[in-house]
Amino acid sequence: MINLNQLRAFYSVAKSRTFSEAAKKLSVTQPAVLIQVRSLERYLGLQLFDKLGKDMVLTETGKLLYGYAEKIFNLVDEAKKAIKEAGDVKSGDLRVGTTNILSEYFMPTVVTVFHDHHPKVQVYLDEGNSRELVEGILARNYELAIVGTVAYPDTMEHVPFGREELVLVASPVSKLGLVRKCSLSNLEGVPMIWRNMGSATAQAALNEFEKRNLTPFTIMQTKNTEFIKNLVARDRGVSFLGKTCVLEEIDRGELAVIEVEEGPFFFDIDIIYLKGKTLSPAASAFLNFLLKSGSAEGLDRFLTKMNKKRLAVV
Repeated sequence: MINLNQLRAFYSVAKSRTFSEAAKKLSVTQPAVLIQVRSLERYLGLQLFDKLGKDMVLTETGKLLYGYAEKIFNLVDEAKKAIKEAGDVKSGDLRVGTTNILSEYFMPTVVTVFHDHHPKVQVYLDEGNSRELVEGILARNYELAIVGTVAYPDTMEHVPFGREELVLVASPVSKLGLVRKCSLSNLEGVPMIWRNMGSATAQAALNEFEKRNLTPFTIMQTKNTEFIKNLVARDRGVSFLGKTCVLEEIDRGELAVIEVEEGPFFFDIDIIYLKGKTLSPAASAFLNFLLKSGSAEGLDRFLTKMNKKRLAVV
């Protein structure tokens, strides 16, 4: 069997063309290099060098082996570099899962500020509803996920991250939009457009109906938040959504927030990862960044704080 010591001795002699120079580069004695090369030649049953004057010149077989040795030691160098980078938070890959809503309205600011401090970390973001993200963590598709609170398996660590207010939105010209106030019982006959049922947003609102033995009038479920807002603005129904994702439409007068007598309602947001898993330096740095920044005051205020940090860096 060829071992790396034999191959490295051969490779070094081939590059330096003398046993003495190869020995210096390898920090070993000249006889040690000679022994390794001769052992390799005996194993292969072939001569790898011709001696021309003071130089060791590769035979045709030696040239063939040299090409493979060069590839092998380039890979060894790449492996060393990759392992070094894996232990260095200054670089590396960060794979994160997040809900569709958080991905669109929350993560751009968060990732931007994190990247300002860790510019060589490559961020890969996957989207899904909260239940899909739990499955993604279990499948090791990503190290961390930021989700609305759902039921977690025993193998999952979940760290409370913050709360998001759940608001009822309607068209400003609708009946509810004109009065701006209602009770949950008033909504039983009102067309309701939901985020899909794997969503923590939808589940949190449905729980409020179930607590009061009420059944909402559901006309549609979808993953697409922009589609929901568009339909609501056209007075095709109402919806419960996270406050952060409707702030711009409220400011522009396209949507109206309806005060619900039983409210206000909130849903919790967690950071999840596999129990017992050692996080990569990049994932560990991102987790610490989120926890130190904190969002207990609500995602809208958290984003305001993040944007101030962004401006300070710029």
